[in-house]
Amino acid sequence: MTAISLPSFRLPRLLEASKWLTVVLAWRVLHLLASGTALWFATTSATLEGPASIAANAAALTLVALDLGAIVGLARGRPVGRSLSLAADYLTFLGAVLLLLHVNRIFVGLDALGETFGRGIPFGIVAIAAWVVTGWGEQNNKLVTTRKYARYVAYAAIAAMLVAVGILPGVATFVARTLQPLQLGFLTIALASGYLAWRTFQTDVALEMDVKNRTTRTLDGLLFVSPNALGFVAFFAGPLLFSLFVSLTEWDAFGEPVFVGLANYAQILGLNVAVVGAGESASAALAAGYQPWFSLGNVVIGARDPLFWQSIRNIVFFTAFALPLSTIPALFLATLLNSKAPFIKVFRAIYFIPSIAGVVAVALIWRQLFDSTIGWLNYIISAVIAFLNRLPLLPQFADPRLQWLSDADIALFSLVIVFSWMFIGYNAVLFLAGLQGVDNTLHEAAMLDGANRWQRFRNITLPALRPTTFFVVASTGILTLQLFGENVVLFPTTTPIGGGPQNSTLTPVVYLYEQGFRRFSFGYASAVAWVLFVLIFAFTLVQFRRQRAEAEG
Repeated sequence: MTAISLPSFRLPRLLEASKWLTVVLAWRVLHLLASGTALWFATTSATLEGPASIAANAAALTLVALDLGAIVGLARGRPVGRSLSLAADYLTFLGAVLLLLHVNRIFVGLDALGETFGRGIPFGIVAIAAWVVTGWGEQNNKLVTTRKYARYVAYAAIAAMLVAVGILPGVATFVARTLQPLQLGFLTIALASGYLAWRTFQTDVALEMDVKNRTTRTLDGLLFVSPNALGFVAFFAGPLLFSLFVSLTEWDAFGEPVFVGLANYAQILGLNVAVVGAGESASAALAAGYQPWFSLGNVVIGARDPLFWQSIRNIVFFTAFALPLSTIPALFLATLLNSKAPFIKVFRAIYFIPSIAGVVAVALIWRQLFDSTIGWLNYIISAVIAFLNRLPLLPQFADPRLQWLSDADIALFSLVIVFSWMFIGYNAVLFLAGLQGVDNTLHEAAMLDGANRWQRFRNITLPALRPTTFFVVASTGILTLQLFGENVVLFPTTTPIGGGPQNSTLTPVVYLYEQGFRRFSFGYASAVAWVLFVLIFAFTLVQFRRQRAEAEG
């Protein structure tokens, strides 16, 4: 049987390397003029505002900087000029492609495709089944005729699926829109910049500029990681820096941000000091608009934003209770699960289920359990108290009928219970993994020396679990400081939502949501987010320092 080889397609290499570098230098000058014009338009245009204006300015400024560096490098024959030119053309190619897709409304088309995707599922199942038959036949070198027809069936099913979901009409619409002048301009820029980047990347151009192999390998690596790196910049680093800028402004997400400097941080962290006159009390300070914390003589000191500080106090108390209750029982549970008892794997799965359940579903279930009249918790407490009251020689106990979700004194502990229940199983699995890495010979040697179970656990198991304990405590502590979903679902009717009775369950993330998405104070909400970031960073840093100190000690 004669193998049929398909012809390979390669882009033509226009011009030799030295002449091509001259073309690239001229192109860089034109590209710099275009990037400078785009920067001027983004800075002065009234049609761009808010995030769009900031993104356009950042993109244009980046291209201007790359072009300037590339021009200087190419004019001096430096390899860095080639690298910067590649980066500028690569980013131009990606930007032109994204603009082409945006103008052609491809993202709206993807939304429409999601609505019709279900129509193609039966054909997709047929295609998968046909490919399975084909692969099975090839592995066993059987059913030659069946494999042939199965492949045809797979092709037909794929075509039918594309027709059913509307891909083919969508492609025709995309091509028709691309033939319009604006779209053709973006397509031309994408093709030109893509070819320029490809040709400049070729070996002969690298040799002409005396590029080292190390630089070439670095460019290869950067090219491979560029999708992830650009995604990181676009969806993490970019929004992070944008939120930092927004925190220095007063902005409602609709108009132009008004720069106010550190005023938002001063409002969050600042204190008010009021001097009350003779015969007056703290009520005079309240009448003047202050929220007093404490008074010293005739001086009343209070926070400018008492709700934020109340949220900090709540989250500190919550962390102080939830962190040990979700880690210490998990350690002992992991110790029990680290055995060869019957059905132990079933128990491991059962304890892990709460950690993979949805937050909303879990919170809704616990709302029913916490119900003061029909909830199971109060029912069990009432049954236990009734049983104790029937016993002789014991005093009579009153049924407390706890108001789990409406009593400001215990509402926060309701959140502690829910959070701990959700994460005990997850932390137990982490501890279990650590326990299975402990050297059993140490336990056997300790047993020969007469050490009991507790002594072996304290002197062997706990020291060996230090890295695992550090990770569990740090990750769980960060989750406690980011508490949001549970209290929003458990306390949906309070103001702010999730704040609980008398704001007893108000947390910084809930307060951030209240400021940003209900009051549209995005500048102030961003400042709250950065203060929370500093708090979480400080907590993590303390854990790292403790871990390092224990490791060195």
